[in-house]
Amino acid sequence: MKATEILELGDIVYDQRDISPAQLDVTSRQINYWIDEAIVPFVQKQQTTDTIESKTDVEKTKTKWIRLNLAQAVWVSIVKELFQFKVSSETLKELAKKVWQDPREKKHADKVFKYHIDKNPNGLLKEEIIKLKNHIEDELLMEHHFRTIINPFTDMIKSAIERTSLPYAMLCVPETNDYDFRYGDNSLIIDLASVYLQKPMISLPLTPIIAKVLSVDFDNRKKKDLNYLSNVERQIRDIVVFKRPKIVEIAFENNDIKPIIITEQHKSREQLAQYILENKIAKDAKLLIDIRSQDNYKITLIKK
Repeated sequence: MKATEILELGDIVYDQRDISPAQLDVTSRQINYWIDEAIVPFVQKQQTTDTIESKTDVEKTKTKWIRLNLAQAVWVSIVKELFQFKVSSETLKELAKKVWQDPREKKHADKVFKYHIDKNPNGLLKEEIIKLKNHIEDELLMEHHFRTIINPFTDMIKSAIERTSLPYAMLCVPETNDYDFRYGDNSLIIDLASVYLQKPMISLPLTPIIAKVLSVDFDNRKKKDLNYLSNVERQIRDIVVFKRPKIVEIAFENNDIKPIIITEQHKSREQLAQYILENKIAKDAKLLIDIRSQDNYKITLIKK
């Protein structure tokens, strides 16, 4: 890999904190509990800013929401899967320590940096090598940043993104809390002669989990500059993304393409009367009313 590709891959796995736990079907209560119990380490807990004196009155009302980078989001997804297998919180807490804290204490990140400094397998420039050396000499930076994000687990995620053709899986033995990450080689058959054959084992395919998290992250990074779209394409995008109608018809009028929004709602007689009184129907729009059973009406609003 080129140096630029390494940096780009690192940004994807470590630095971009755009993923909400809700997008992973994890509630606020769950993620806060997992953070409290150190099941999800190195993630800042959700908190309000009303206790910070330096904030303005407007800022005090805001909530600081939890955002996960890609590696953290994959781990949260794994935790969710293991809970579904009835793995206990204490077991997951111990597993999280092995995956995240133990490599930090063993200085796995330092070994990775030294490997690139000594071997330079990717042809890093001299300036980049010097930067790595400066990082290693900065103990605070290493302890509180790089050692919290660089470990065998995040190395595996980078490998899975780079080499999509290989199957990746996490093997976990809840009774002993042994775990391993598999990259699709044949050594698994030999290794299973140990604890993995003697105790019940959970195997989690990681490629689907990583793919789902990547799709969430991709959706979060929608392009803000839409100048490359035509006016009609922007109209269609706005209708589909923001108004979310059940039906969109594309009609030809005078050789021009114009999107038509069709919305449907079901209302009682009183709600229908209130809707007509309170809503101004735009010119050229059509309001269709269908009588349903039990004094209910289906109203269909067609707007150009």
